[in-house]
Amino acid sequence: MPGSRTGEGTVTVPLPGGLIVGDHRLGHAELRPLTGHEEEWLARHRGASSAVAVTRILEACLVGIGDADVPGDLARRLLVGDRDYLMFALRRLTLGDSFQGVLACPLCAAPMDISFGAEDVPVEPRPQTAASYTLELGSADGSVRTVRFRLPTGGDQEAVLDMDHGAAVEALLERCIVDDGGAPLATGEREAVVTAMDRLAPQVDIELDLTCPVCGHAFLMPFDVTAFFFHEMGINGAQLLREIHSLALAYHWSEADILSLGRDRRRAYLGLLRETLHGS
Repeated sequence: MPGSRTGEGTVTVPLPGGLIVGDHRLGHAELRPLTGHEEEWLARHRGASSAVAVTRILEACLVGIGDADVPGDLARRLLVGDRDYLMFALRRLTLGDSFQGVLACPLCAAPMDISFGAEDVPVEPRPQTAASYTLELGSADGSVRTVRFRLPTGGDQEAVLDMDHGAAVEALLERCIVDDGGAPLATGEREAVVTAMDRLAPQVDIELDLTCPVCGHAFLMPFDVTAFFFHEMGINGAQLLREIHSLALAYHWSEADILSLGRDRRRAYLGLLRETLHGS
């Protein structure tokens, strides 16, 4: 699902799910690259939860969505899969299409180099047709009841942050049940709703097929592109500070002015500064 450049530094990307507003589906989002402000926030908040960090970054970098006016709190209203895809797009816009890193073998803990391209990240578009969906559930006595549910959003993720995994899963499902048909759902019914949600929700997932070069252990490992992006940006905090110092010293710009520059623009000024100093 490639994007297209639309304005200066911005890119328009298709949403794999989309946002339903009334009877209208908003299917494209316009993003701007991260500036130093977002880079500095990520460097200072390396312990922030992924859900909170995604909301913070999208609130800053999401220029618009679709062709309709949308109420505030947009980043939290987006489907989880759409948020994941937008972060993937931002990573490509900020750092490019090549992913390189180091993982630890789960068996012997030896470090392993990984490398893949953006084209290797599978995206399953599932355009949304409604804000909520219905599912008919049959019971042992032959009766049928209808349950209405919606798909999880960023706001749902943030709402269950302080819970342990099991409680968070249950609470997330409860938040997404719009109408339970008049009675609590049994275990099998809850599983049926979760299956239906997985079938309808857009997915941005990658699973790395790896073999440890030290012990030969072969395994599959889920790879969280968003978490990896945040890690990449977080560890660059010291470098960002040095860049701010160099530009402030040379041009007498304020920190706020320097942080307002995009990464590419900031690095371009640093390159010119190095050329000037080298030439002198």
